[in-house]
Amino acid sequence: MKRKLFETGTKIYEDTDYYDYPVRVFDSGNGWQSATFMDEDKKYDLVFAYLRAFNRGFDINPDIKSILLLGGAGYSYPKHVISHYTDVRITVVEIDPEALEIAKEHFYLDNLIRDYDLDNNDRFKNVTDDAVHYIQTTEYRYDVIINDLYDDLDPVYPLLTLDGIRSVKNDLTENGIYALNLSGNRKLNRTDYLLNIIKTLKECFRNVSVVKAFSYQHLRSGNYVIFASDSENTLPDGAEYGLTEAQVVNDPEKLREDYHDFLGI
Repeated sequence: MKRKLFETGTKIYEDTDYYDYPVRVFDSGNGWQSATFMDEDKKYDLVFAYLRAFNRGFDINPDIKSILLLGGAGYSYPKHVISHYTDVRITVVEIDPEALEIAKEHFYLDNLIRDYDLDNNDRFKNVTDDAVHYIQTTEYRYDVIINDLYDDLDPVYPLLTLDGIRSVKNDLTENGIYALNLSGNRKLNRTDYLLNIIKTLKECFRNVSVVKAFSYQHLRSGNYVIFASDSENTLPDGAEYGLTEAQVVNDPEKLREDYHDFLGI
């Protein structure tokens, strides 16, 4: 499909996905940051495998009622949650005030608000704030907190350290889930920075499960979604990993260096 640029400060264009479905893409300049299907019957479905993997949280806790999503981008996951899980409320923390309007104009968030009467109920809330600040100051507690934060290529490192993970856990309900979207090598045990984060999560939570969520199976690296919780429920089909040489993450700058080593930059 011929790409079509929209007149915004961000690259937004139309393309097709791996299966030739038409999609509209939010491109940060370093790859697809978010996307939506354009067909009427698929506009609330999820394009990326890692977003679909977030739903595995419902396998850990089928009674999830509240989700905090850190990082809105094209608001794909909120659209899916609202349209597929009728008893769930979702709050989005997005630092860019323009992101919400872009999602309404180009990614069918306006349709969702209309279709589910979201102006007149409490199922969807958008907060314009820095995610670290919100985590440190909010009085709310959530069944699930999803970290899908990226600043260009970089995740938000302060929420991946021991202190940051403890702060996130303080905002969870009992047996709540901290879910993270992070990149890794096809062979997980070759991704040192990610193993260090997993070890750090295990310092704070009873169970940590890792789901491989590669959208394109031929690539050498892709997305992993990590679920950390004190719940006795785990994901038995999760990816295997070893932590013999892994280290607890305390320094966000050192984590940044390790992540850039993984990227080769």
